[in-house]
Amino acid sequence: MYTIEFEADIRNGLVKIPDEYHQLENKHAKIVLMVDERLPQQVEAELDFTSTDIQSFSGKDGLELQRTMRDEW
Repeated sequence: MYTIEFEADIRNGLVKIPDEYHQLENKHAKIVLMVDERLPQQVEAELDFTSTDIQSFSGKDGLELQRTMRDEW
């Protein structure tokens, strides 16, 4: 893998590859974006597992199970 560097504007979610790199057309590439300003922080969705029913550890004491697993080390 090799690296090329150029600057471009993002328009409607697209980056135009300069004509000098036409040989990259229809190639797979790993893209790394570097921008001058930070993006607004995104609010992370809270995970709610209260309605999840996990059968594998039902009827067992979680703390005792962890102690047993640590004793195996």
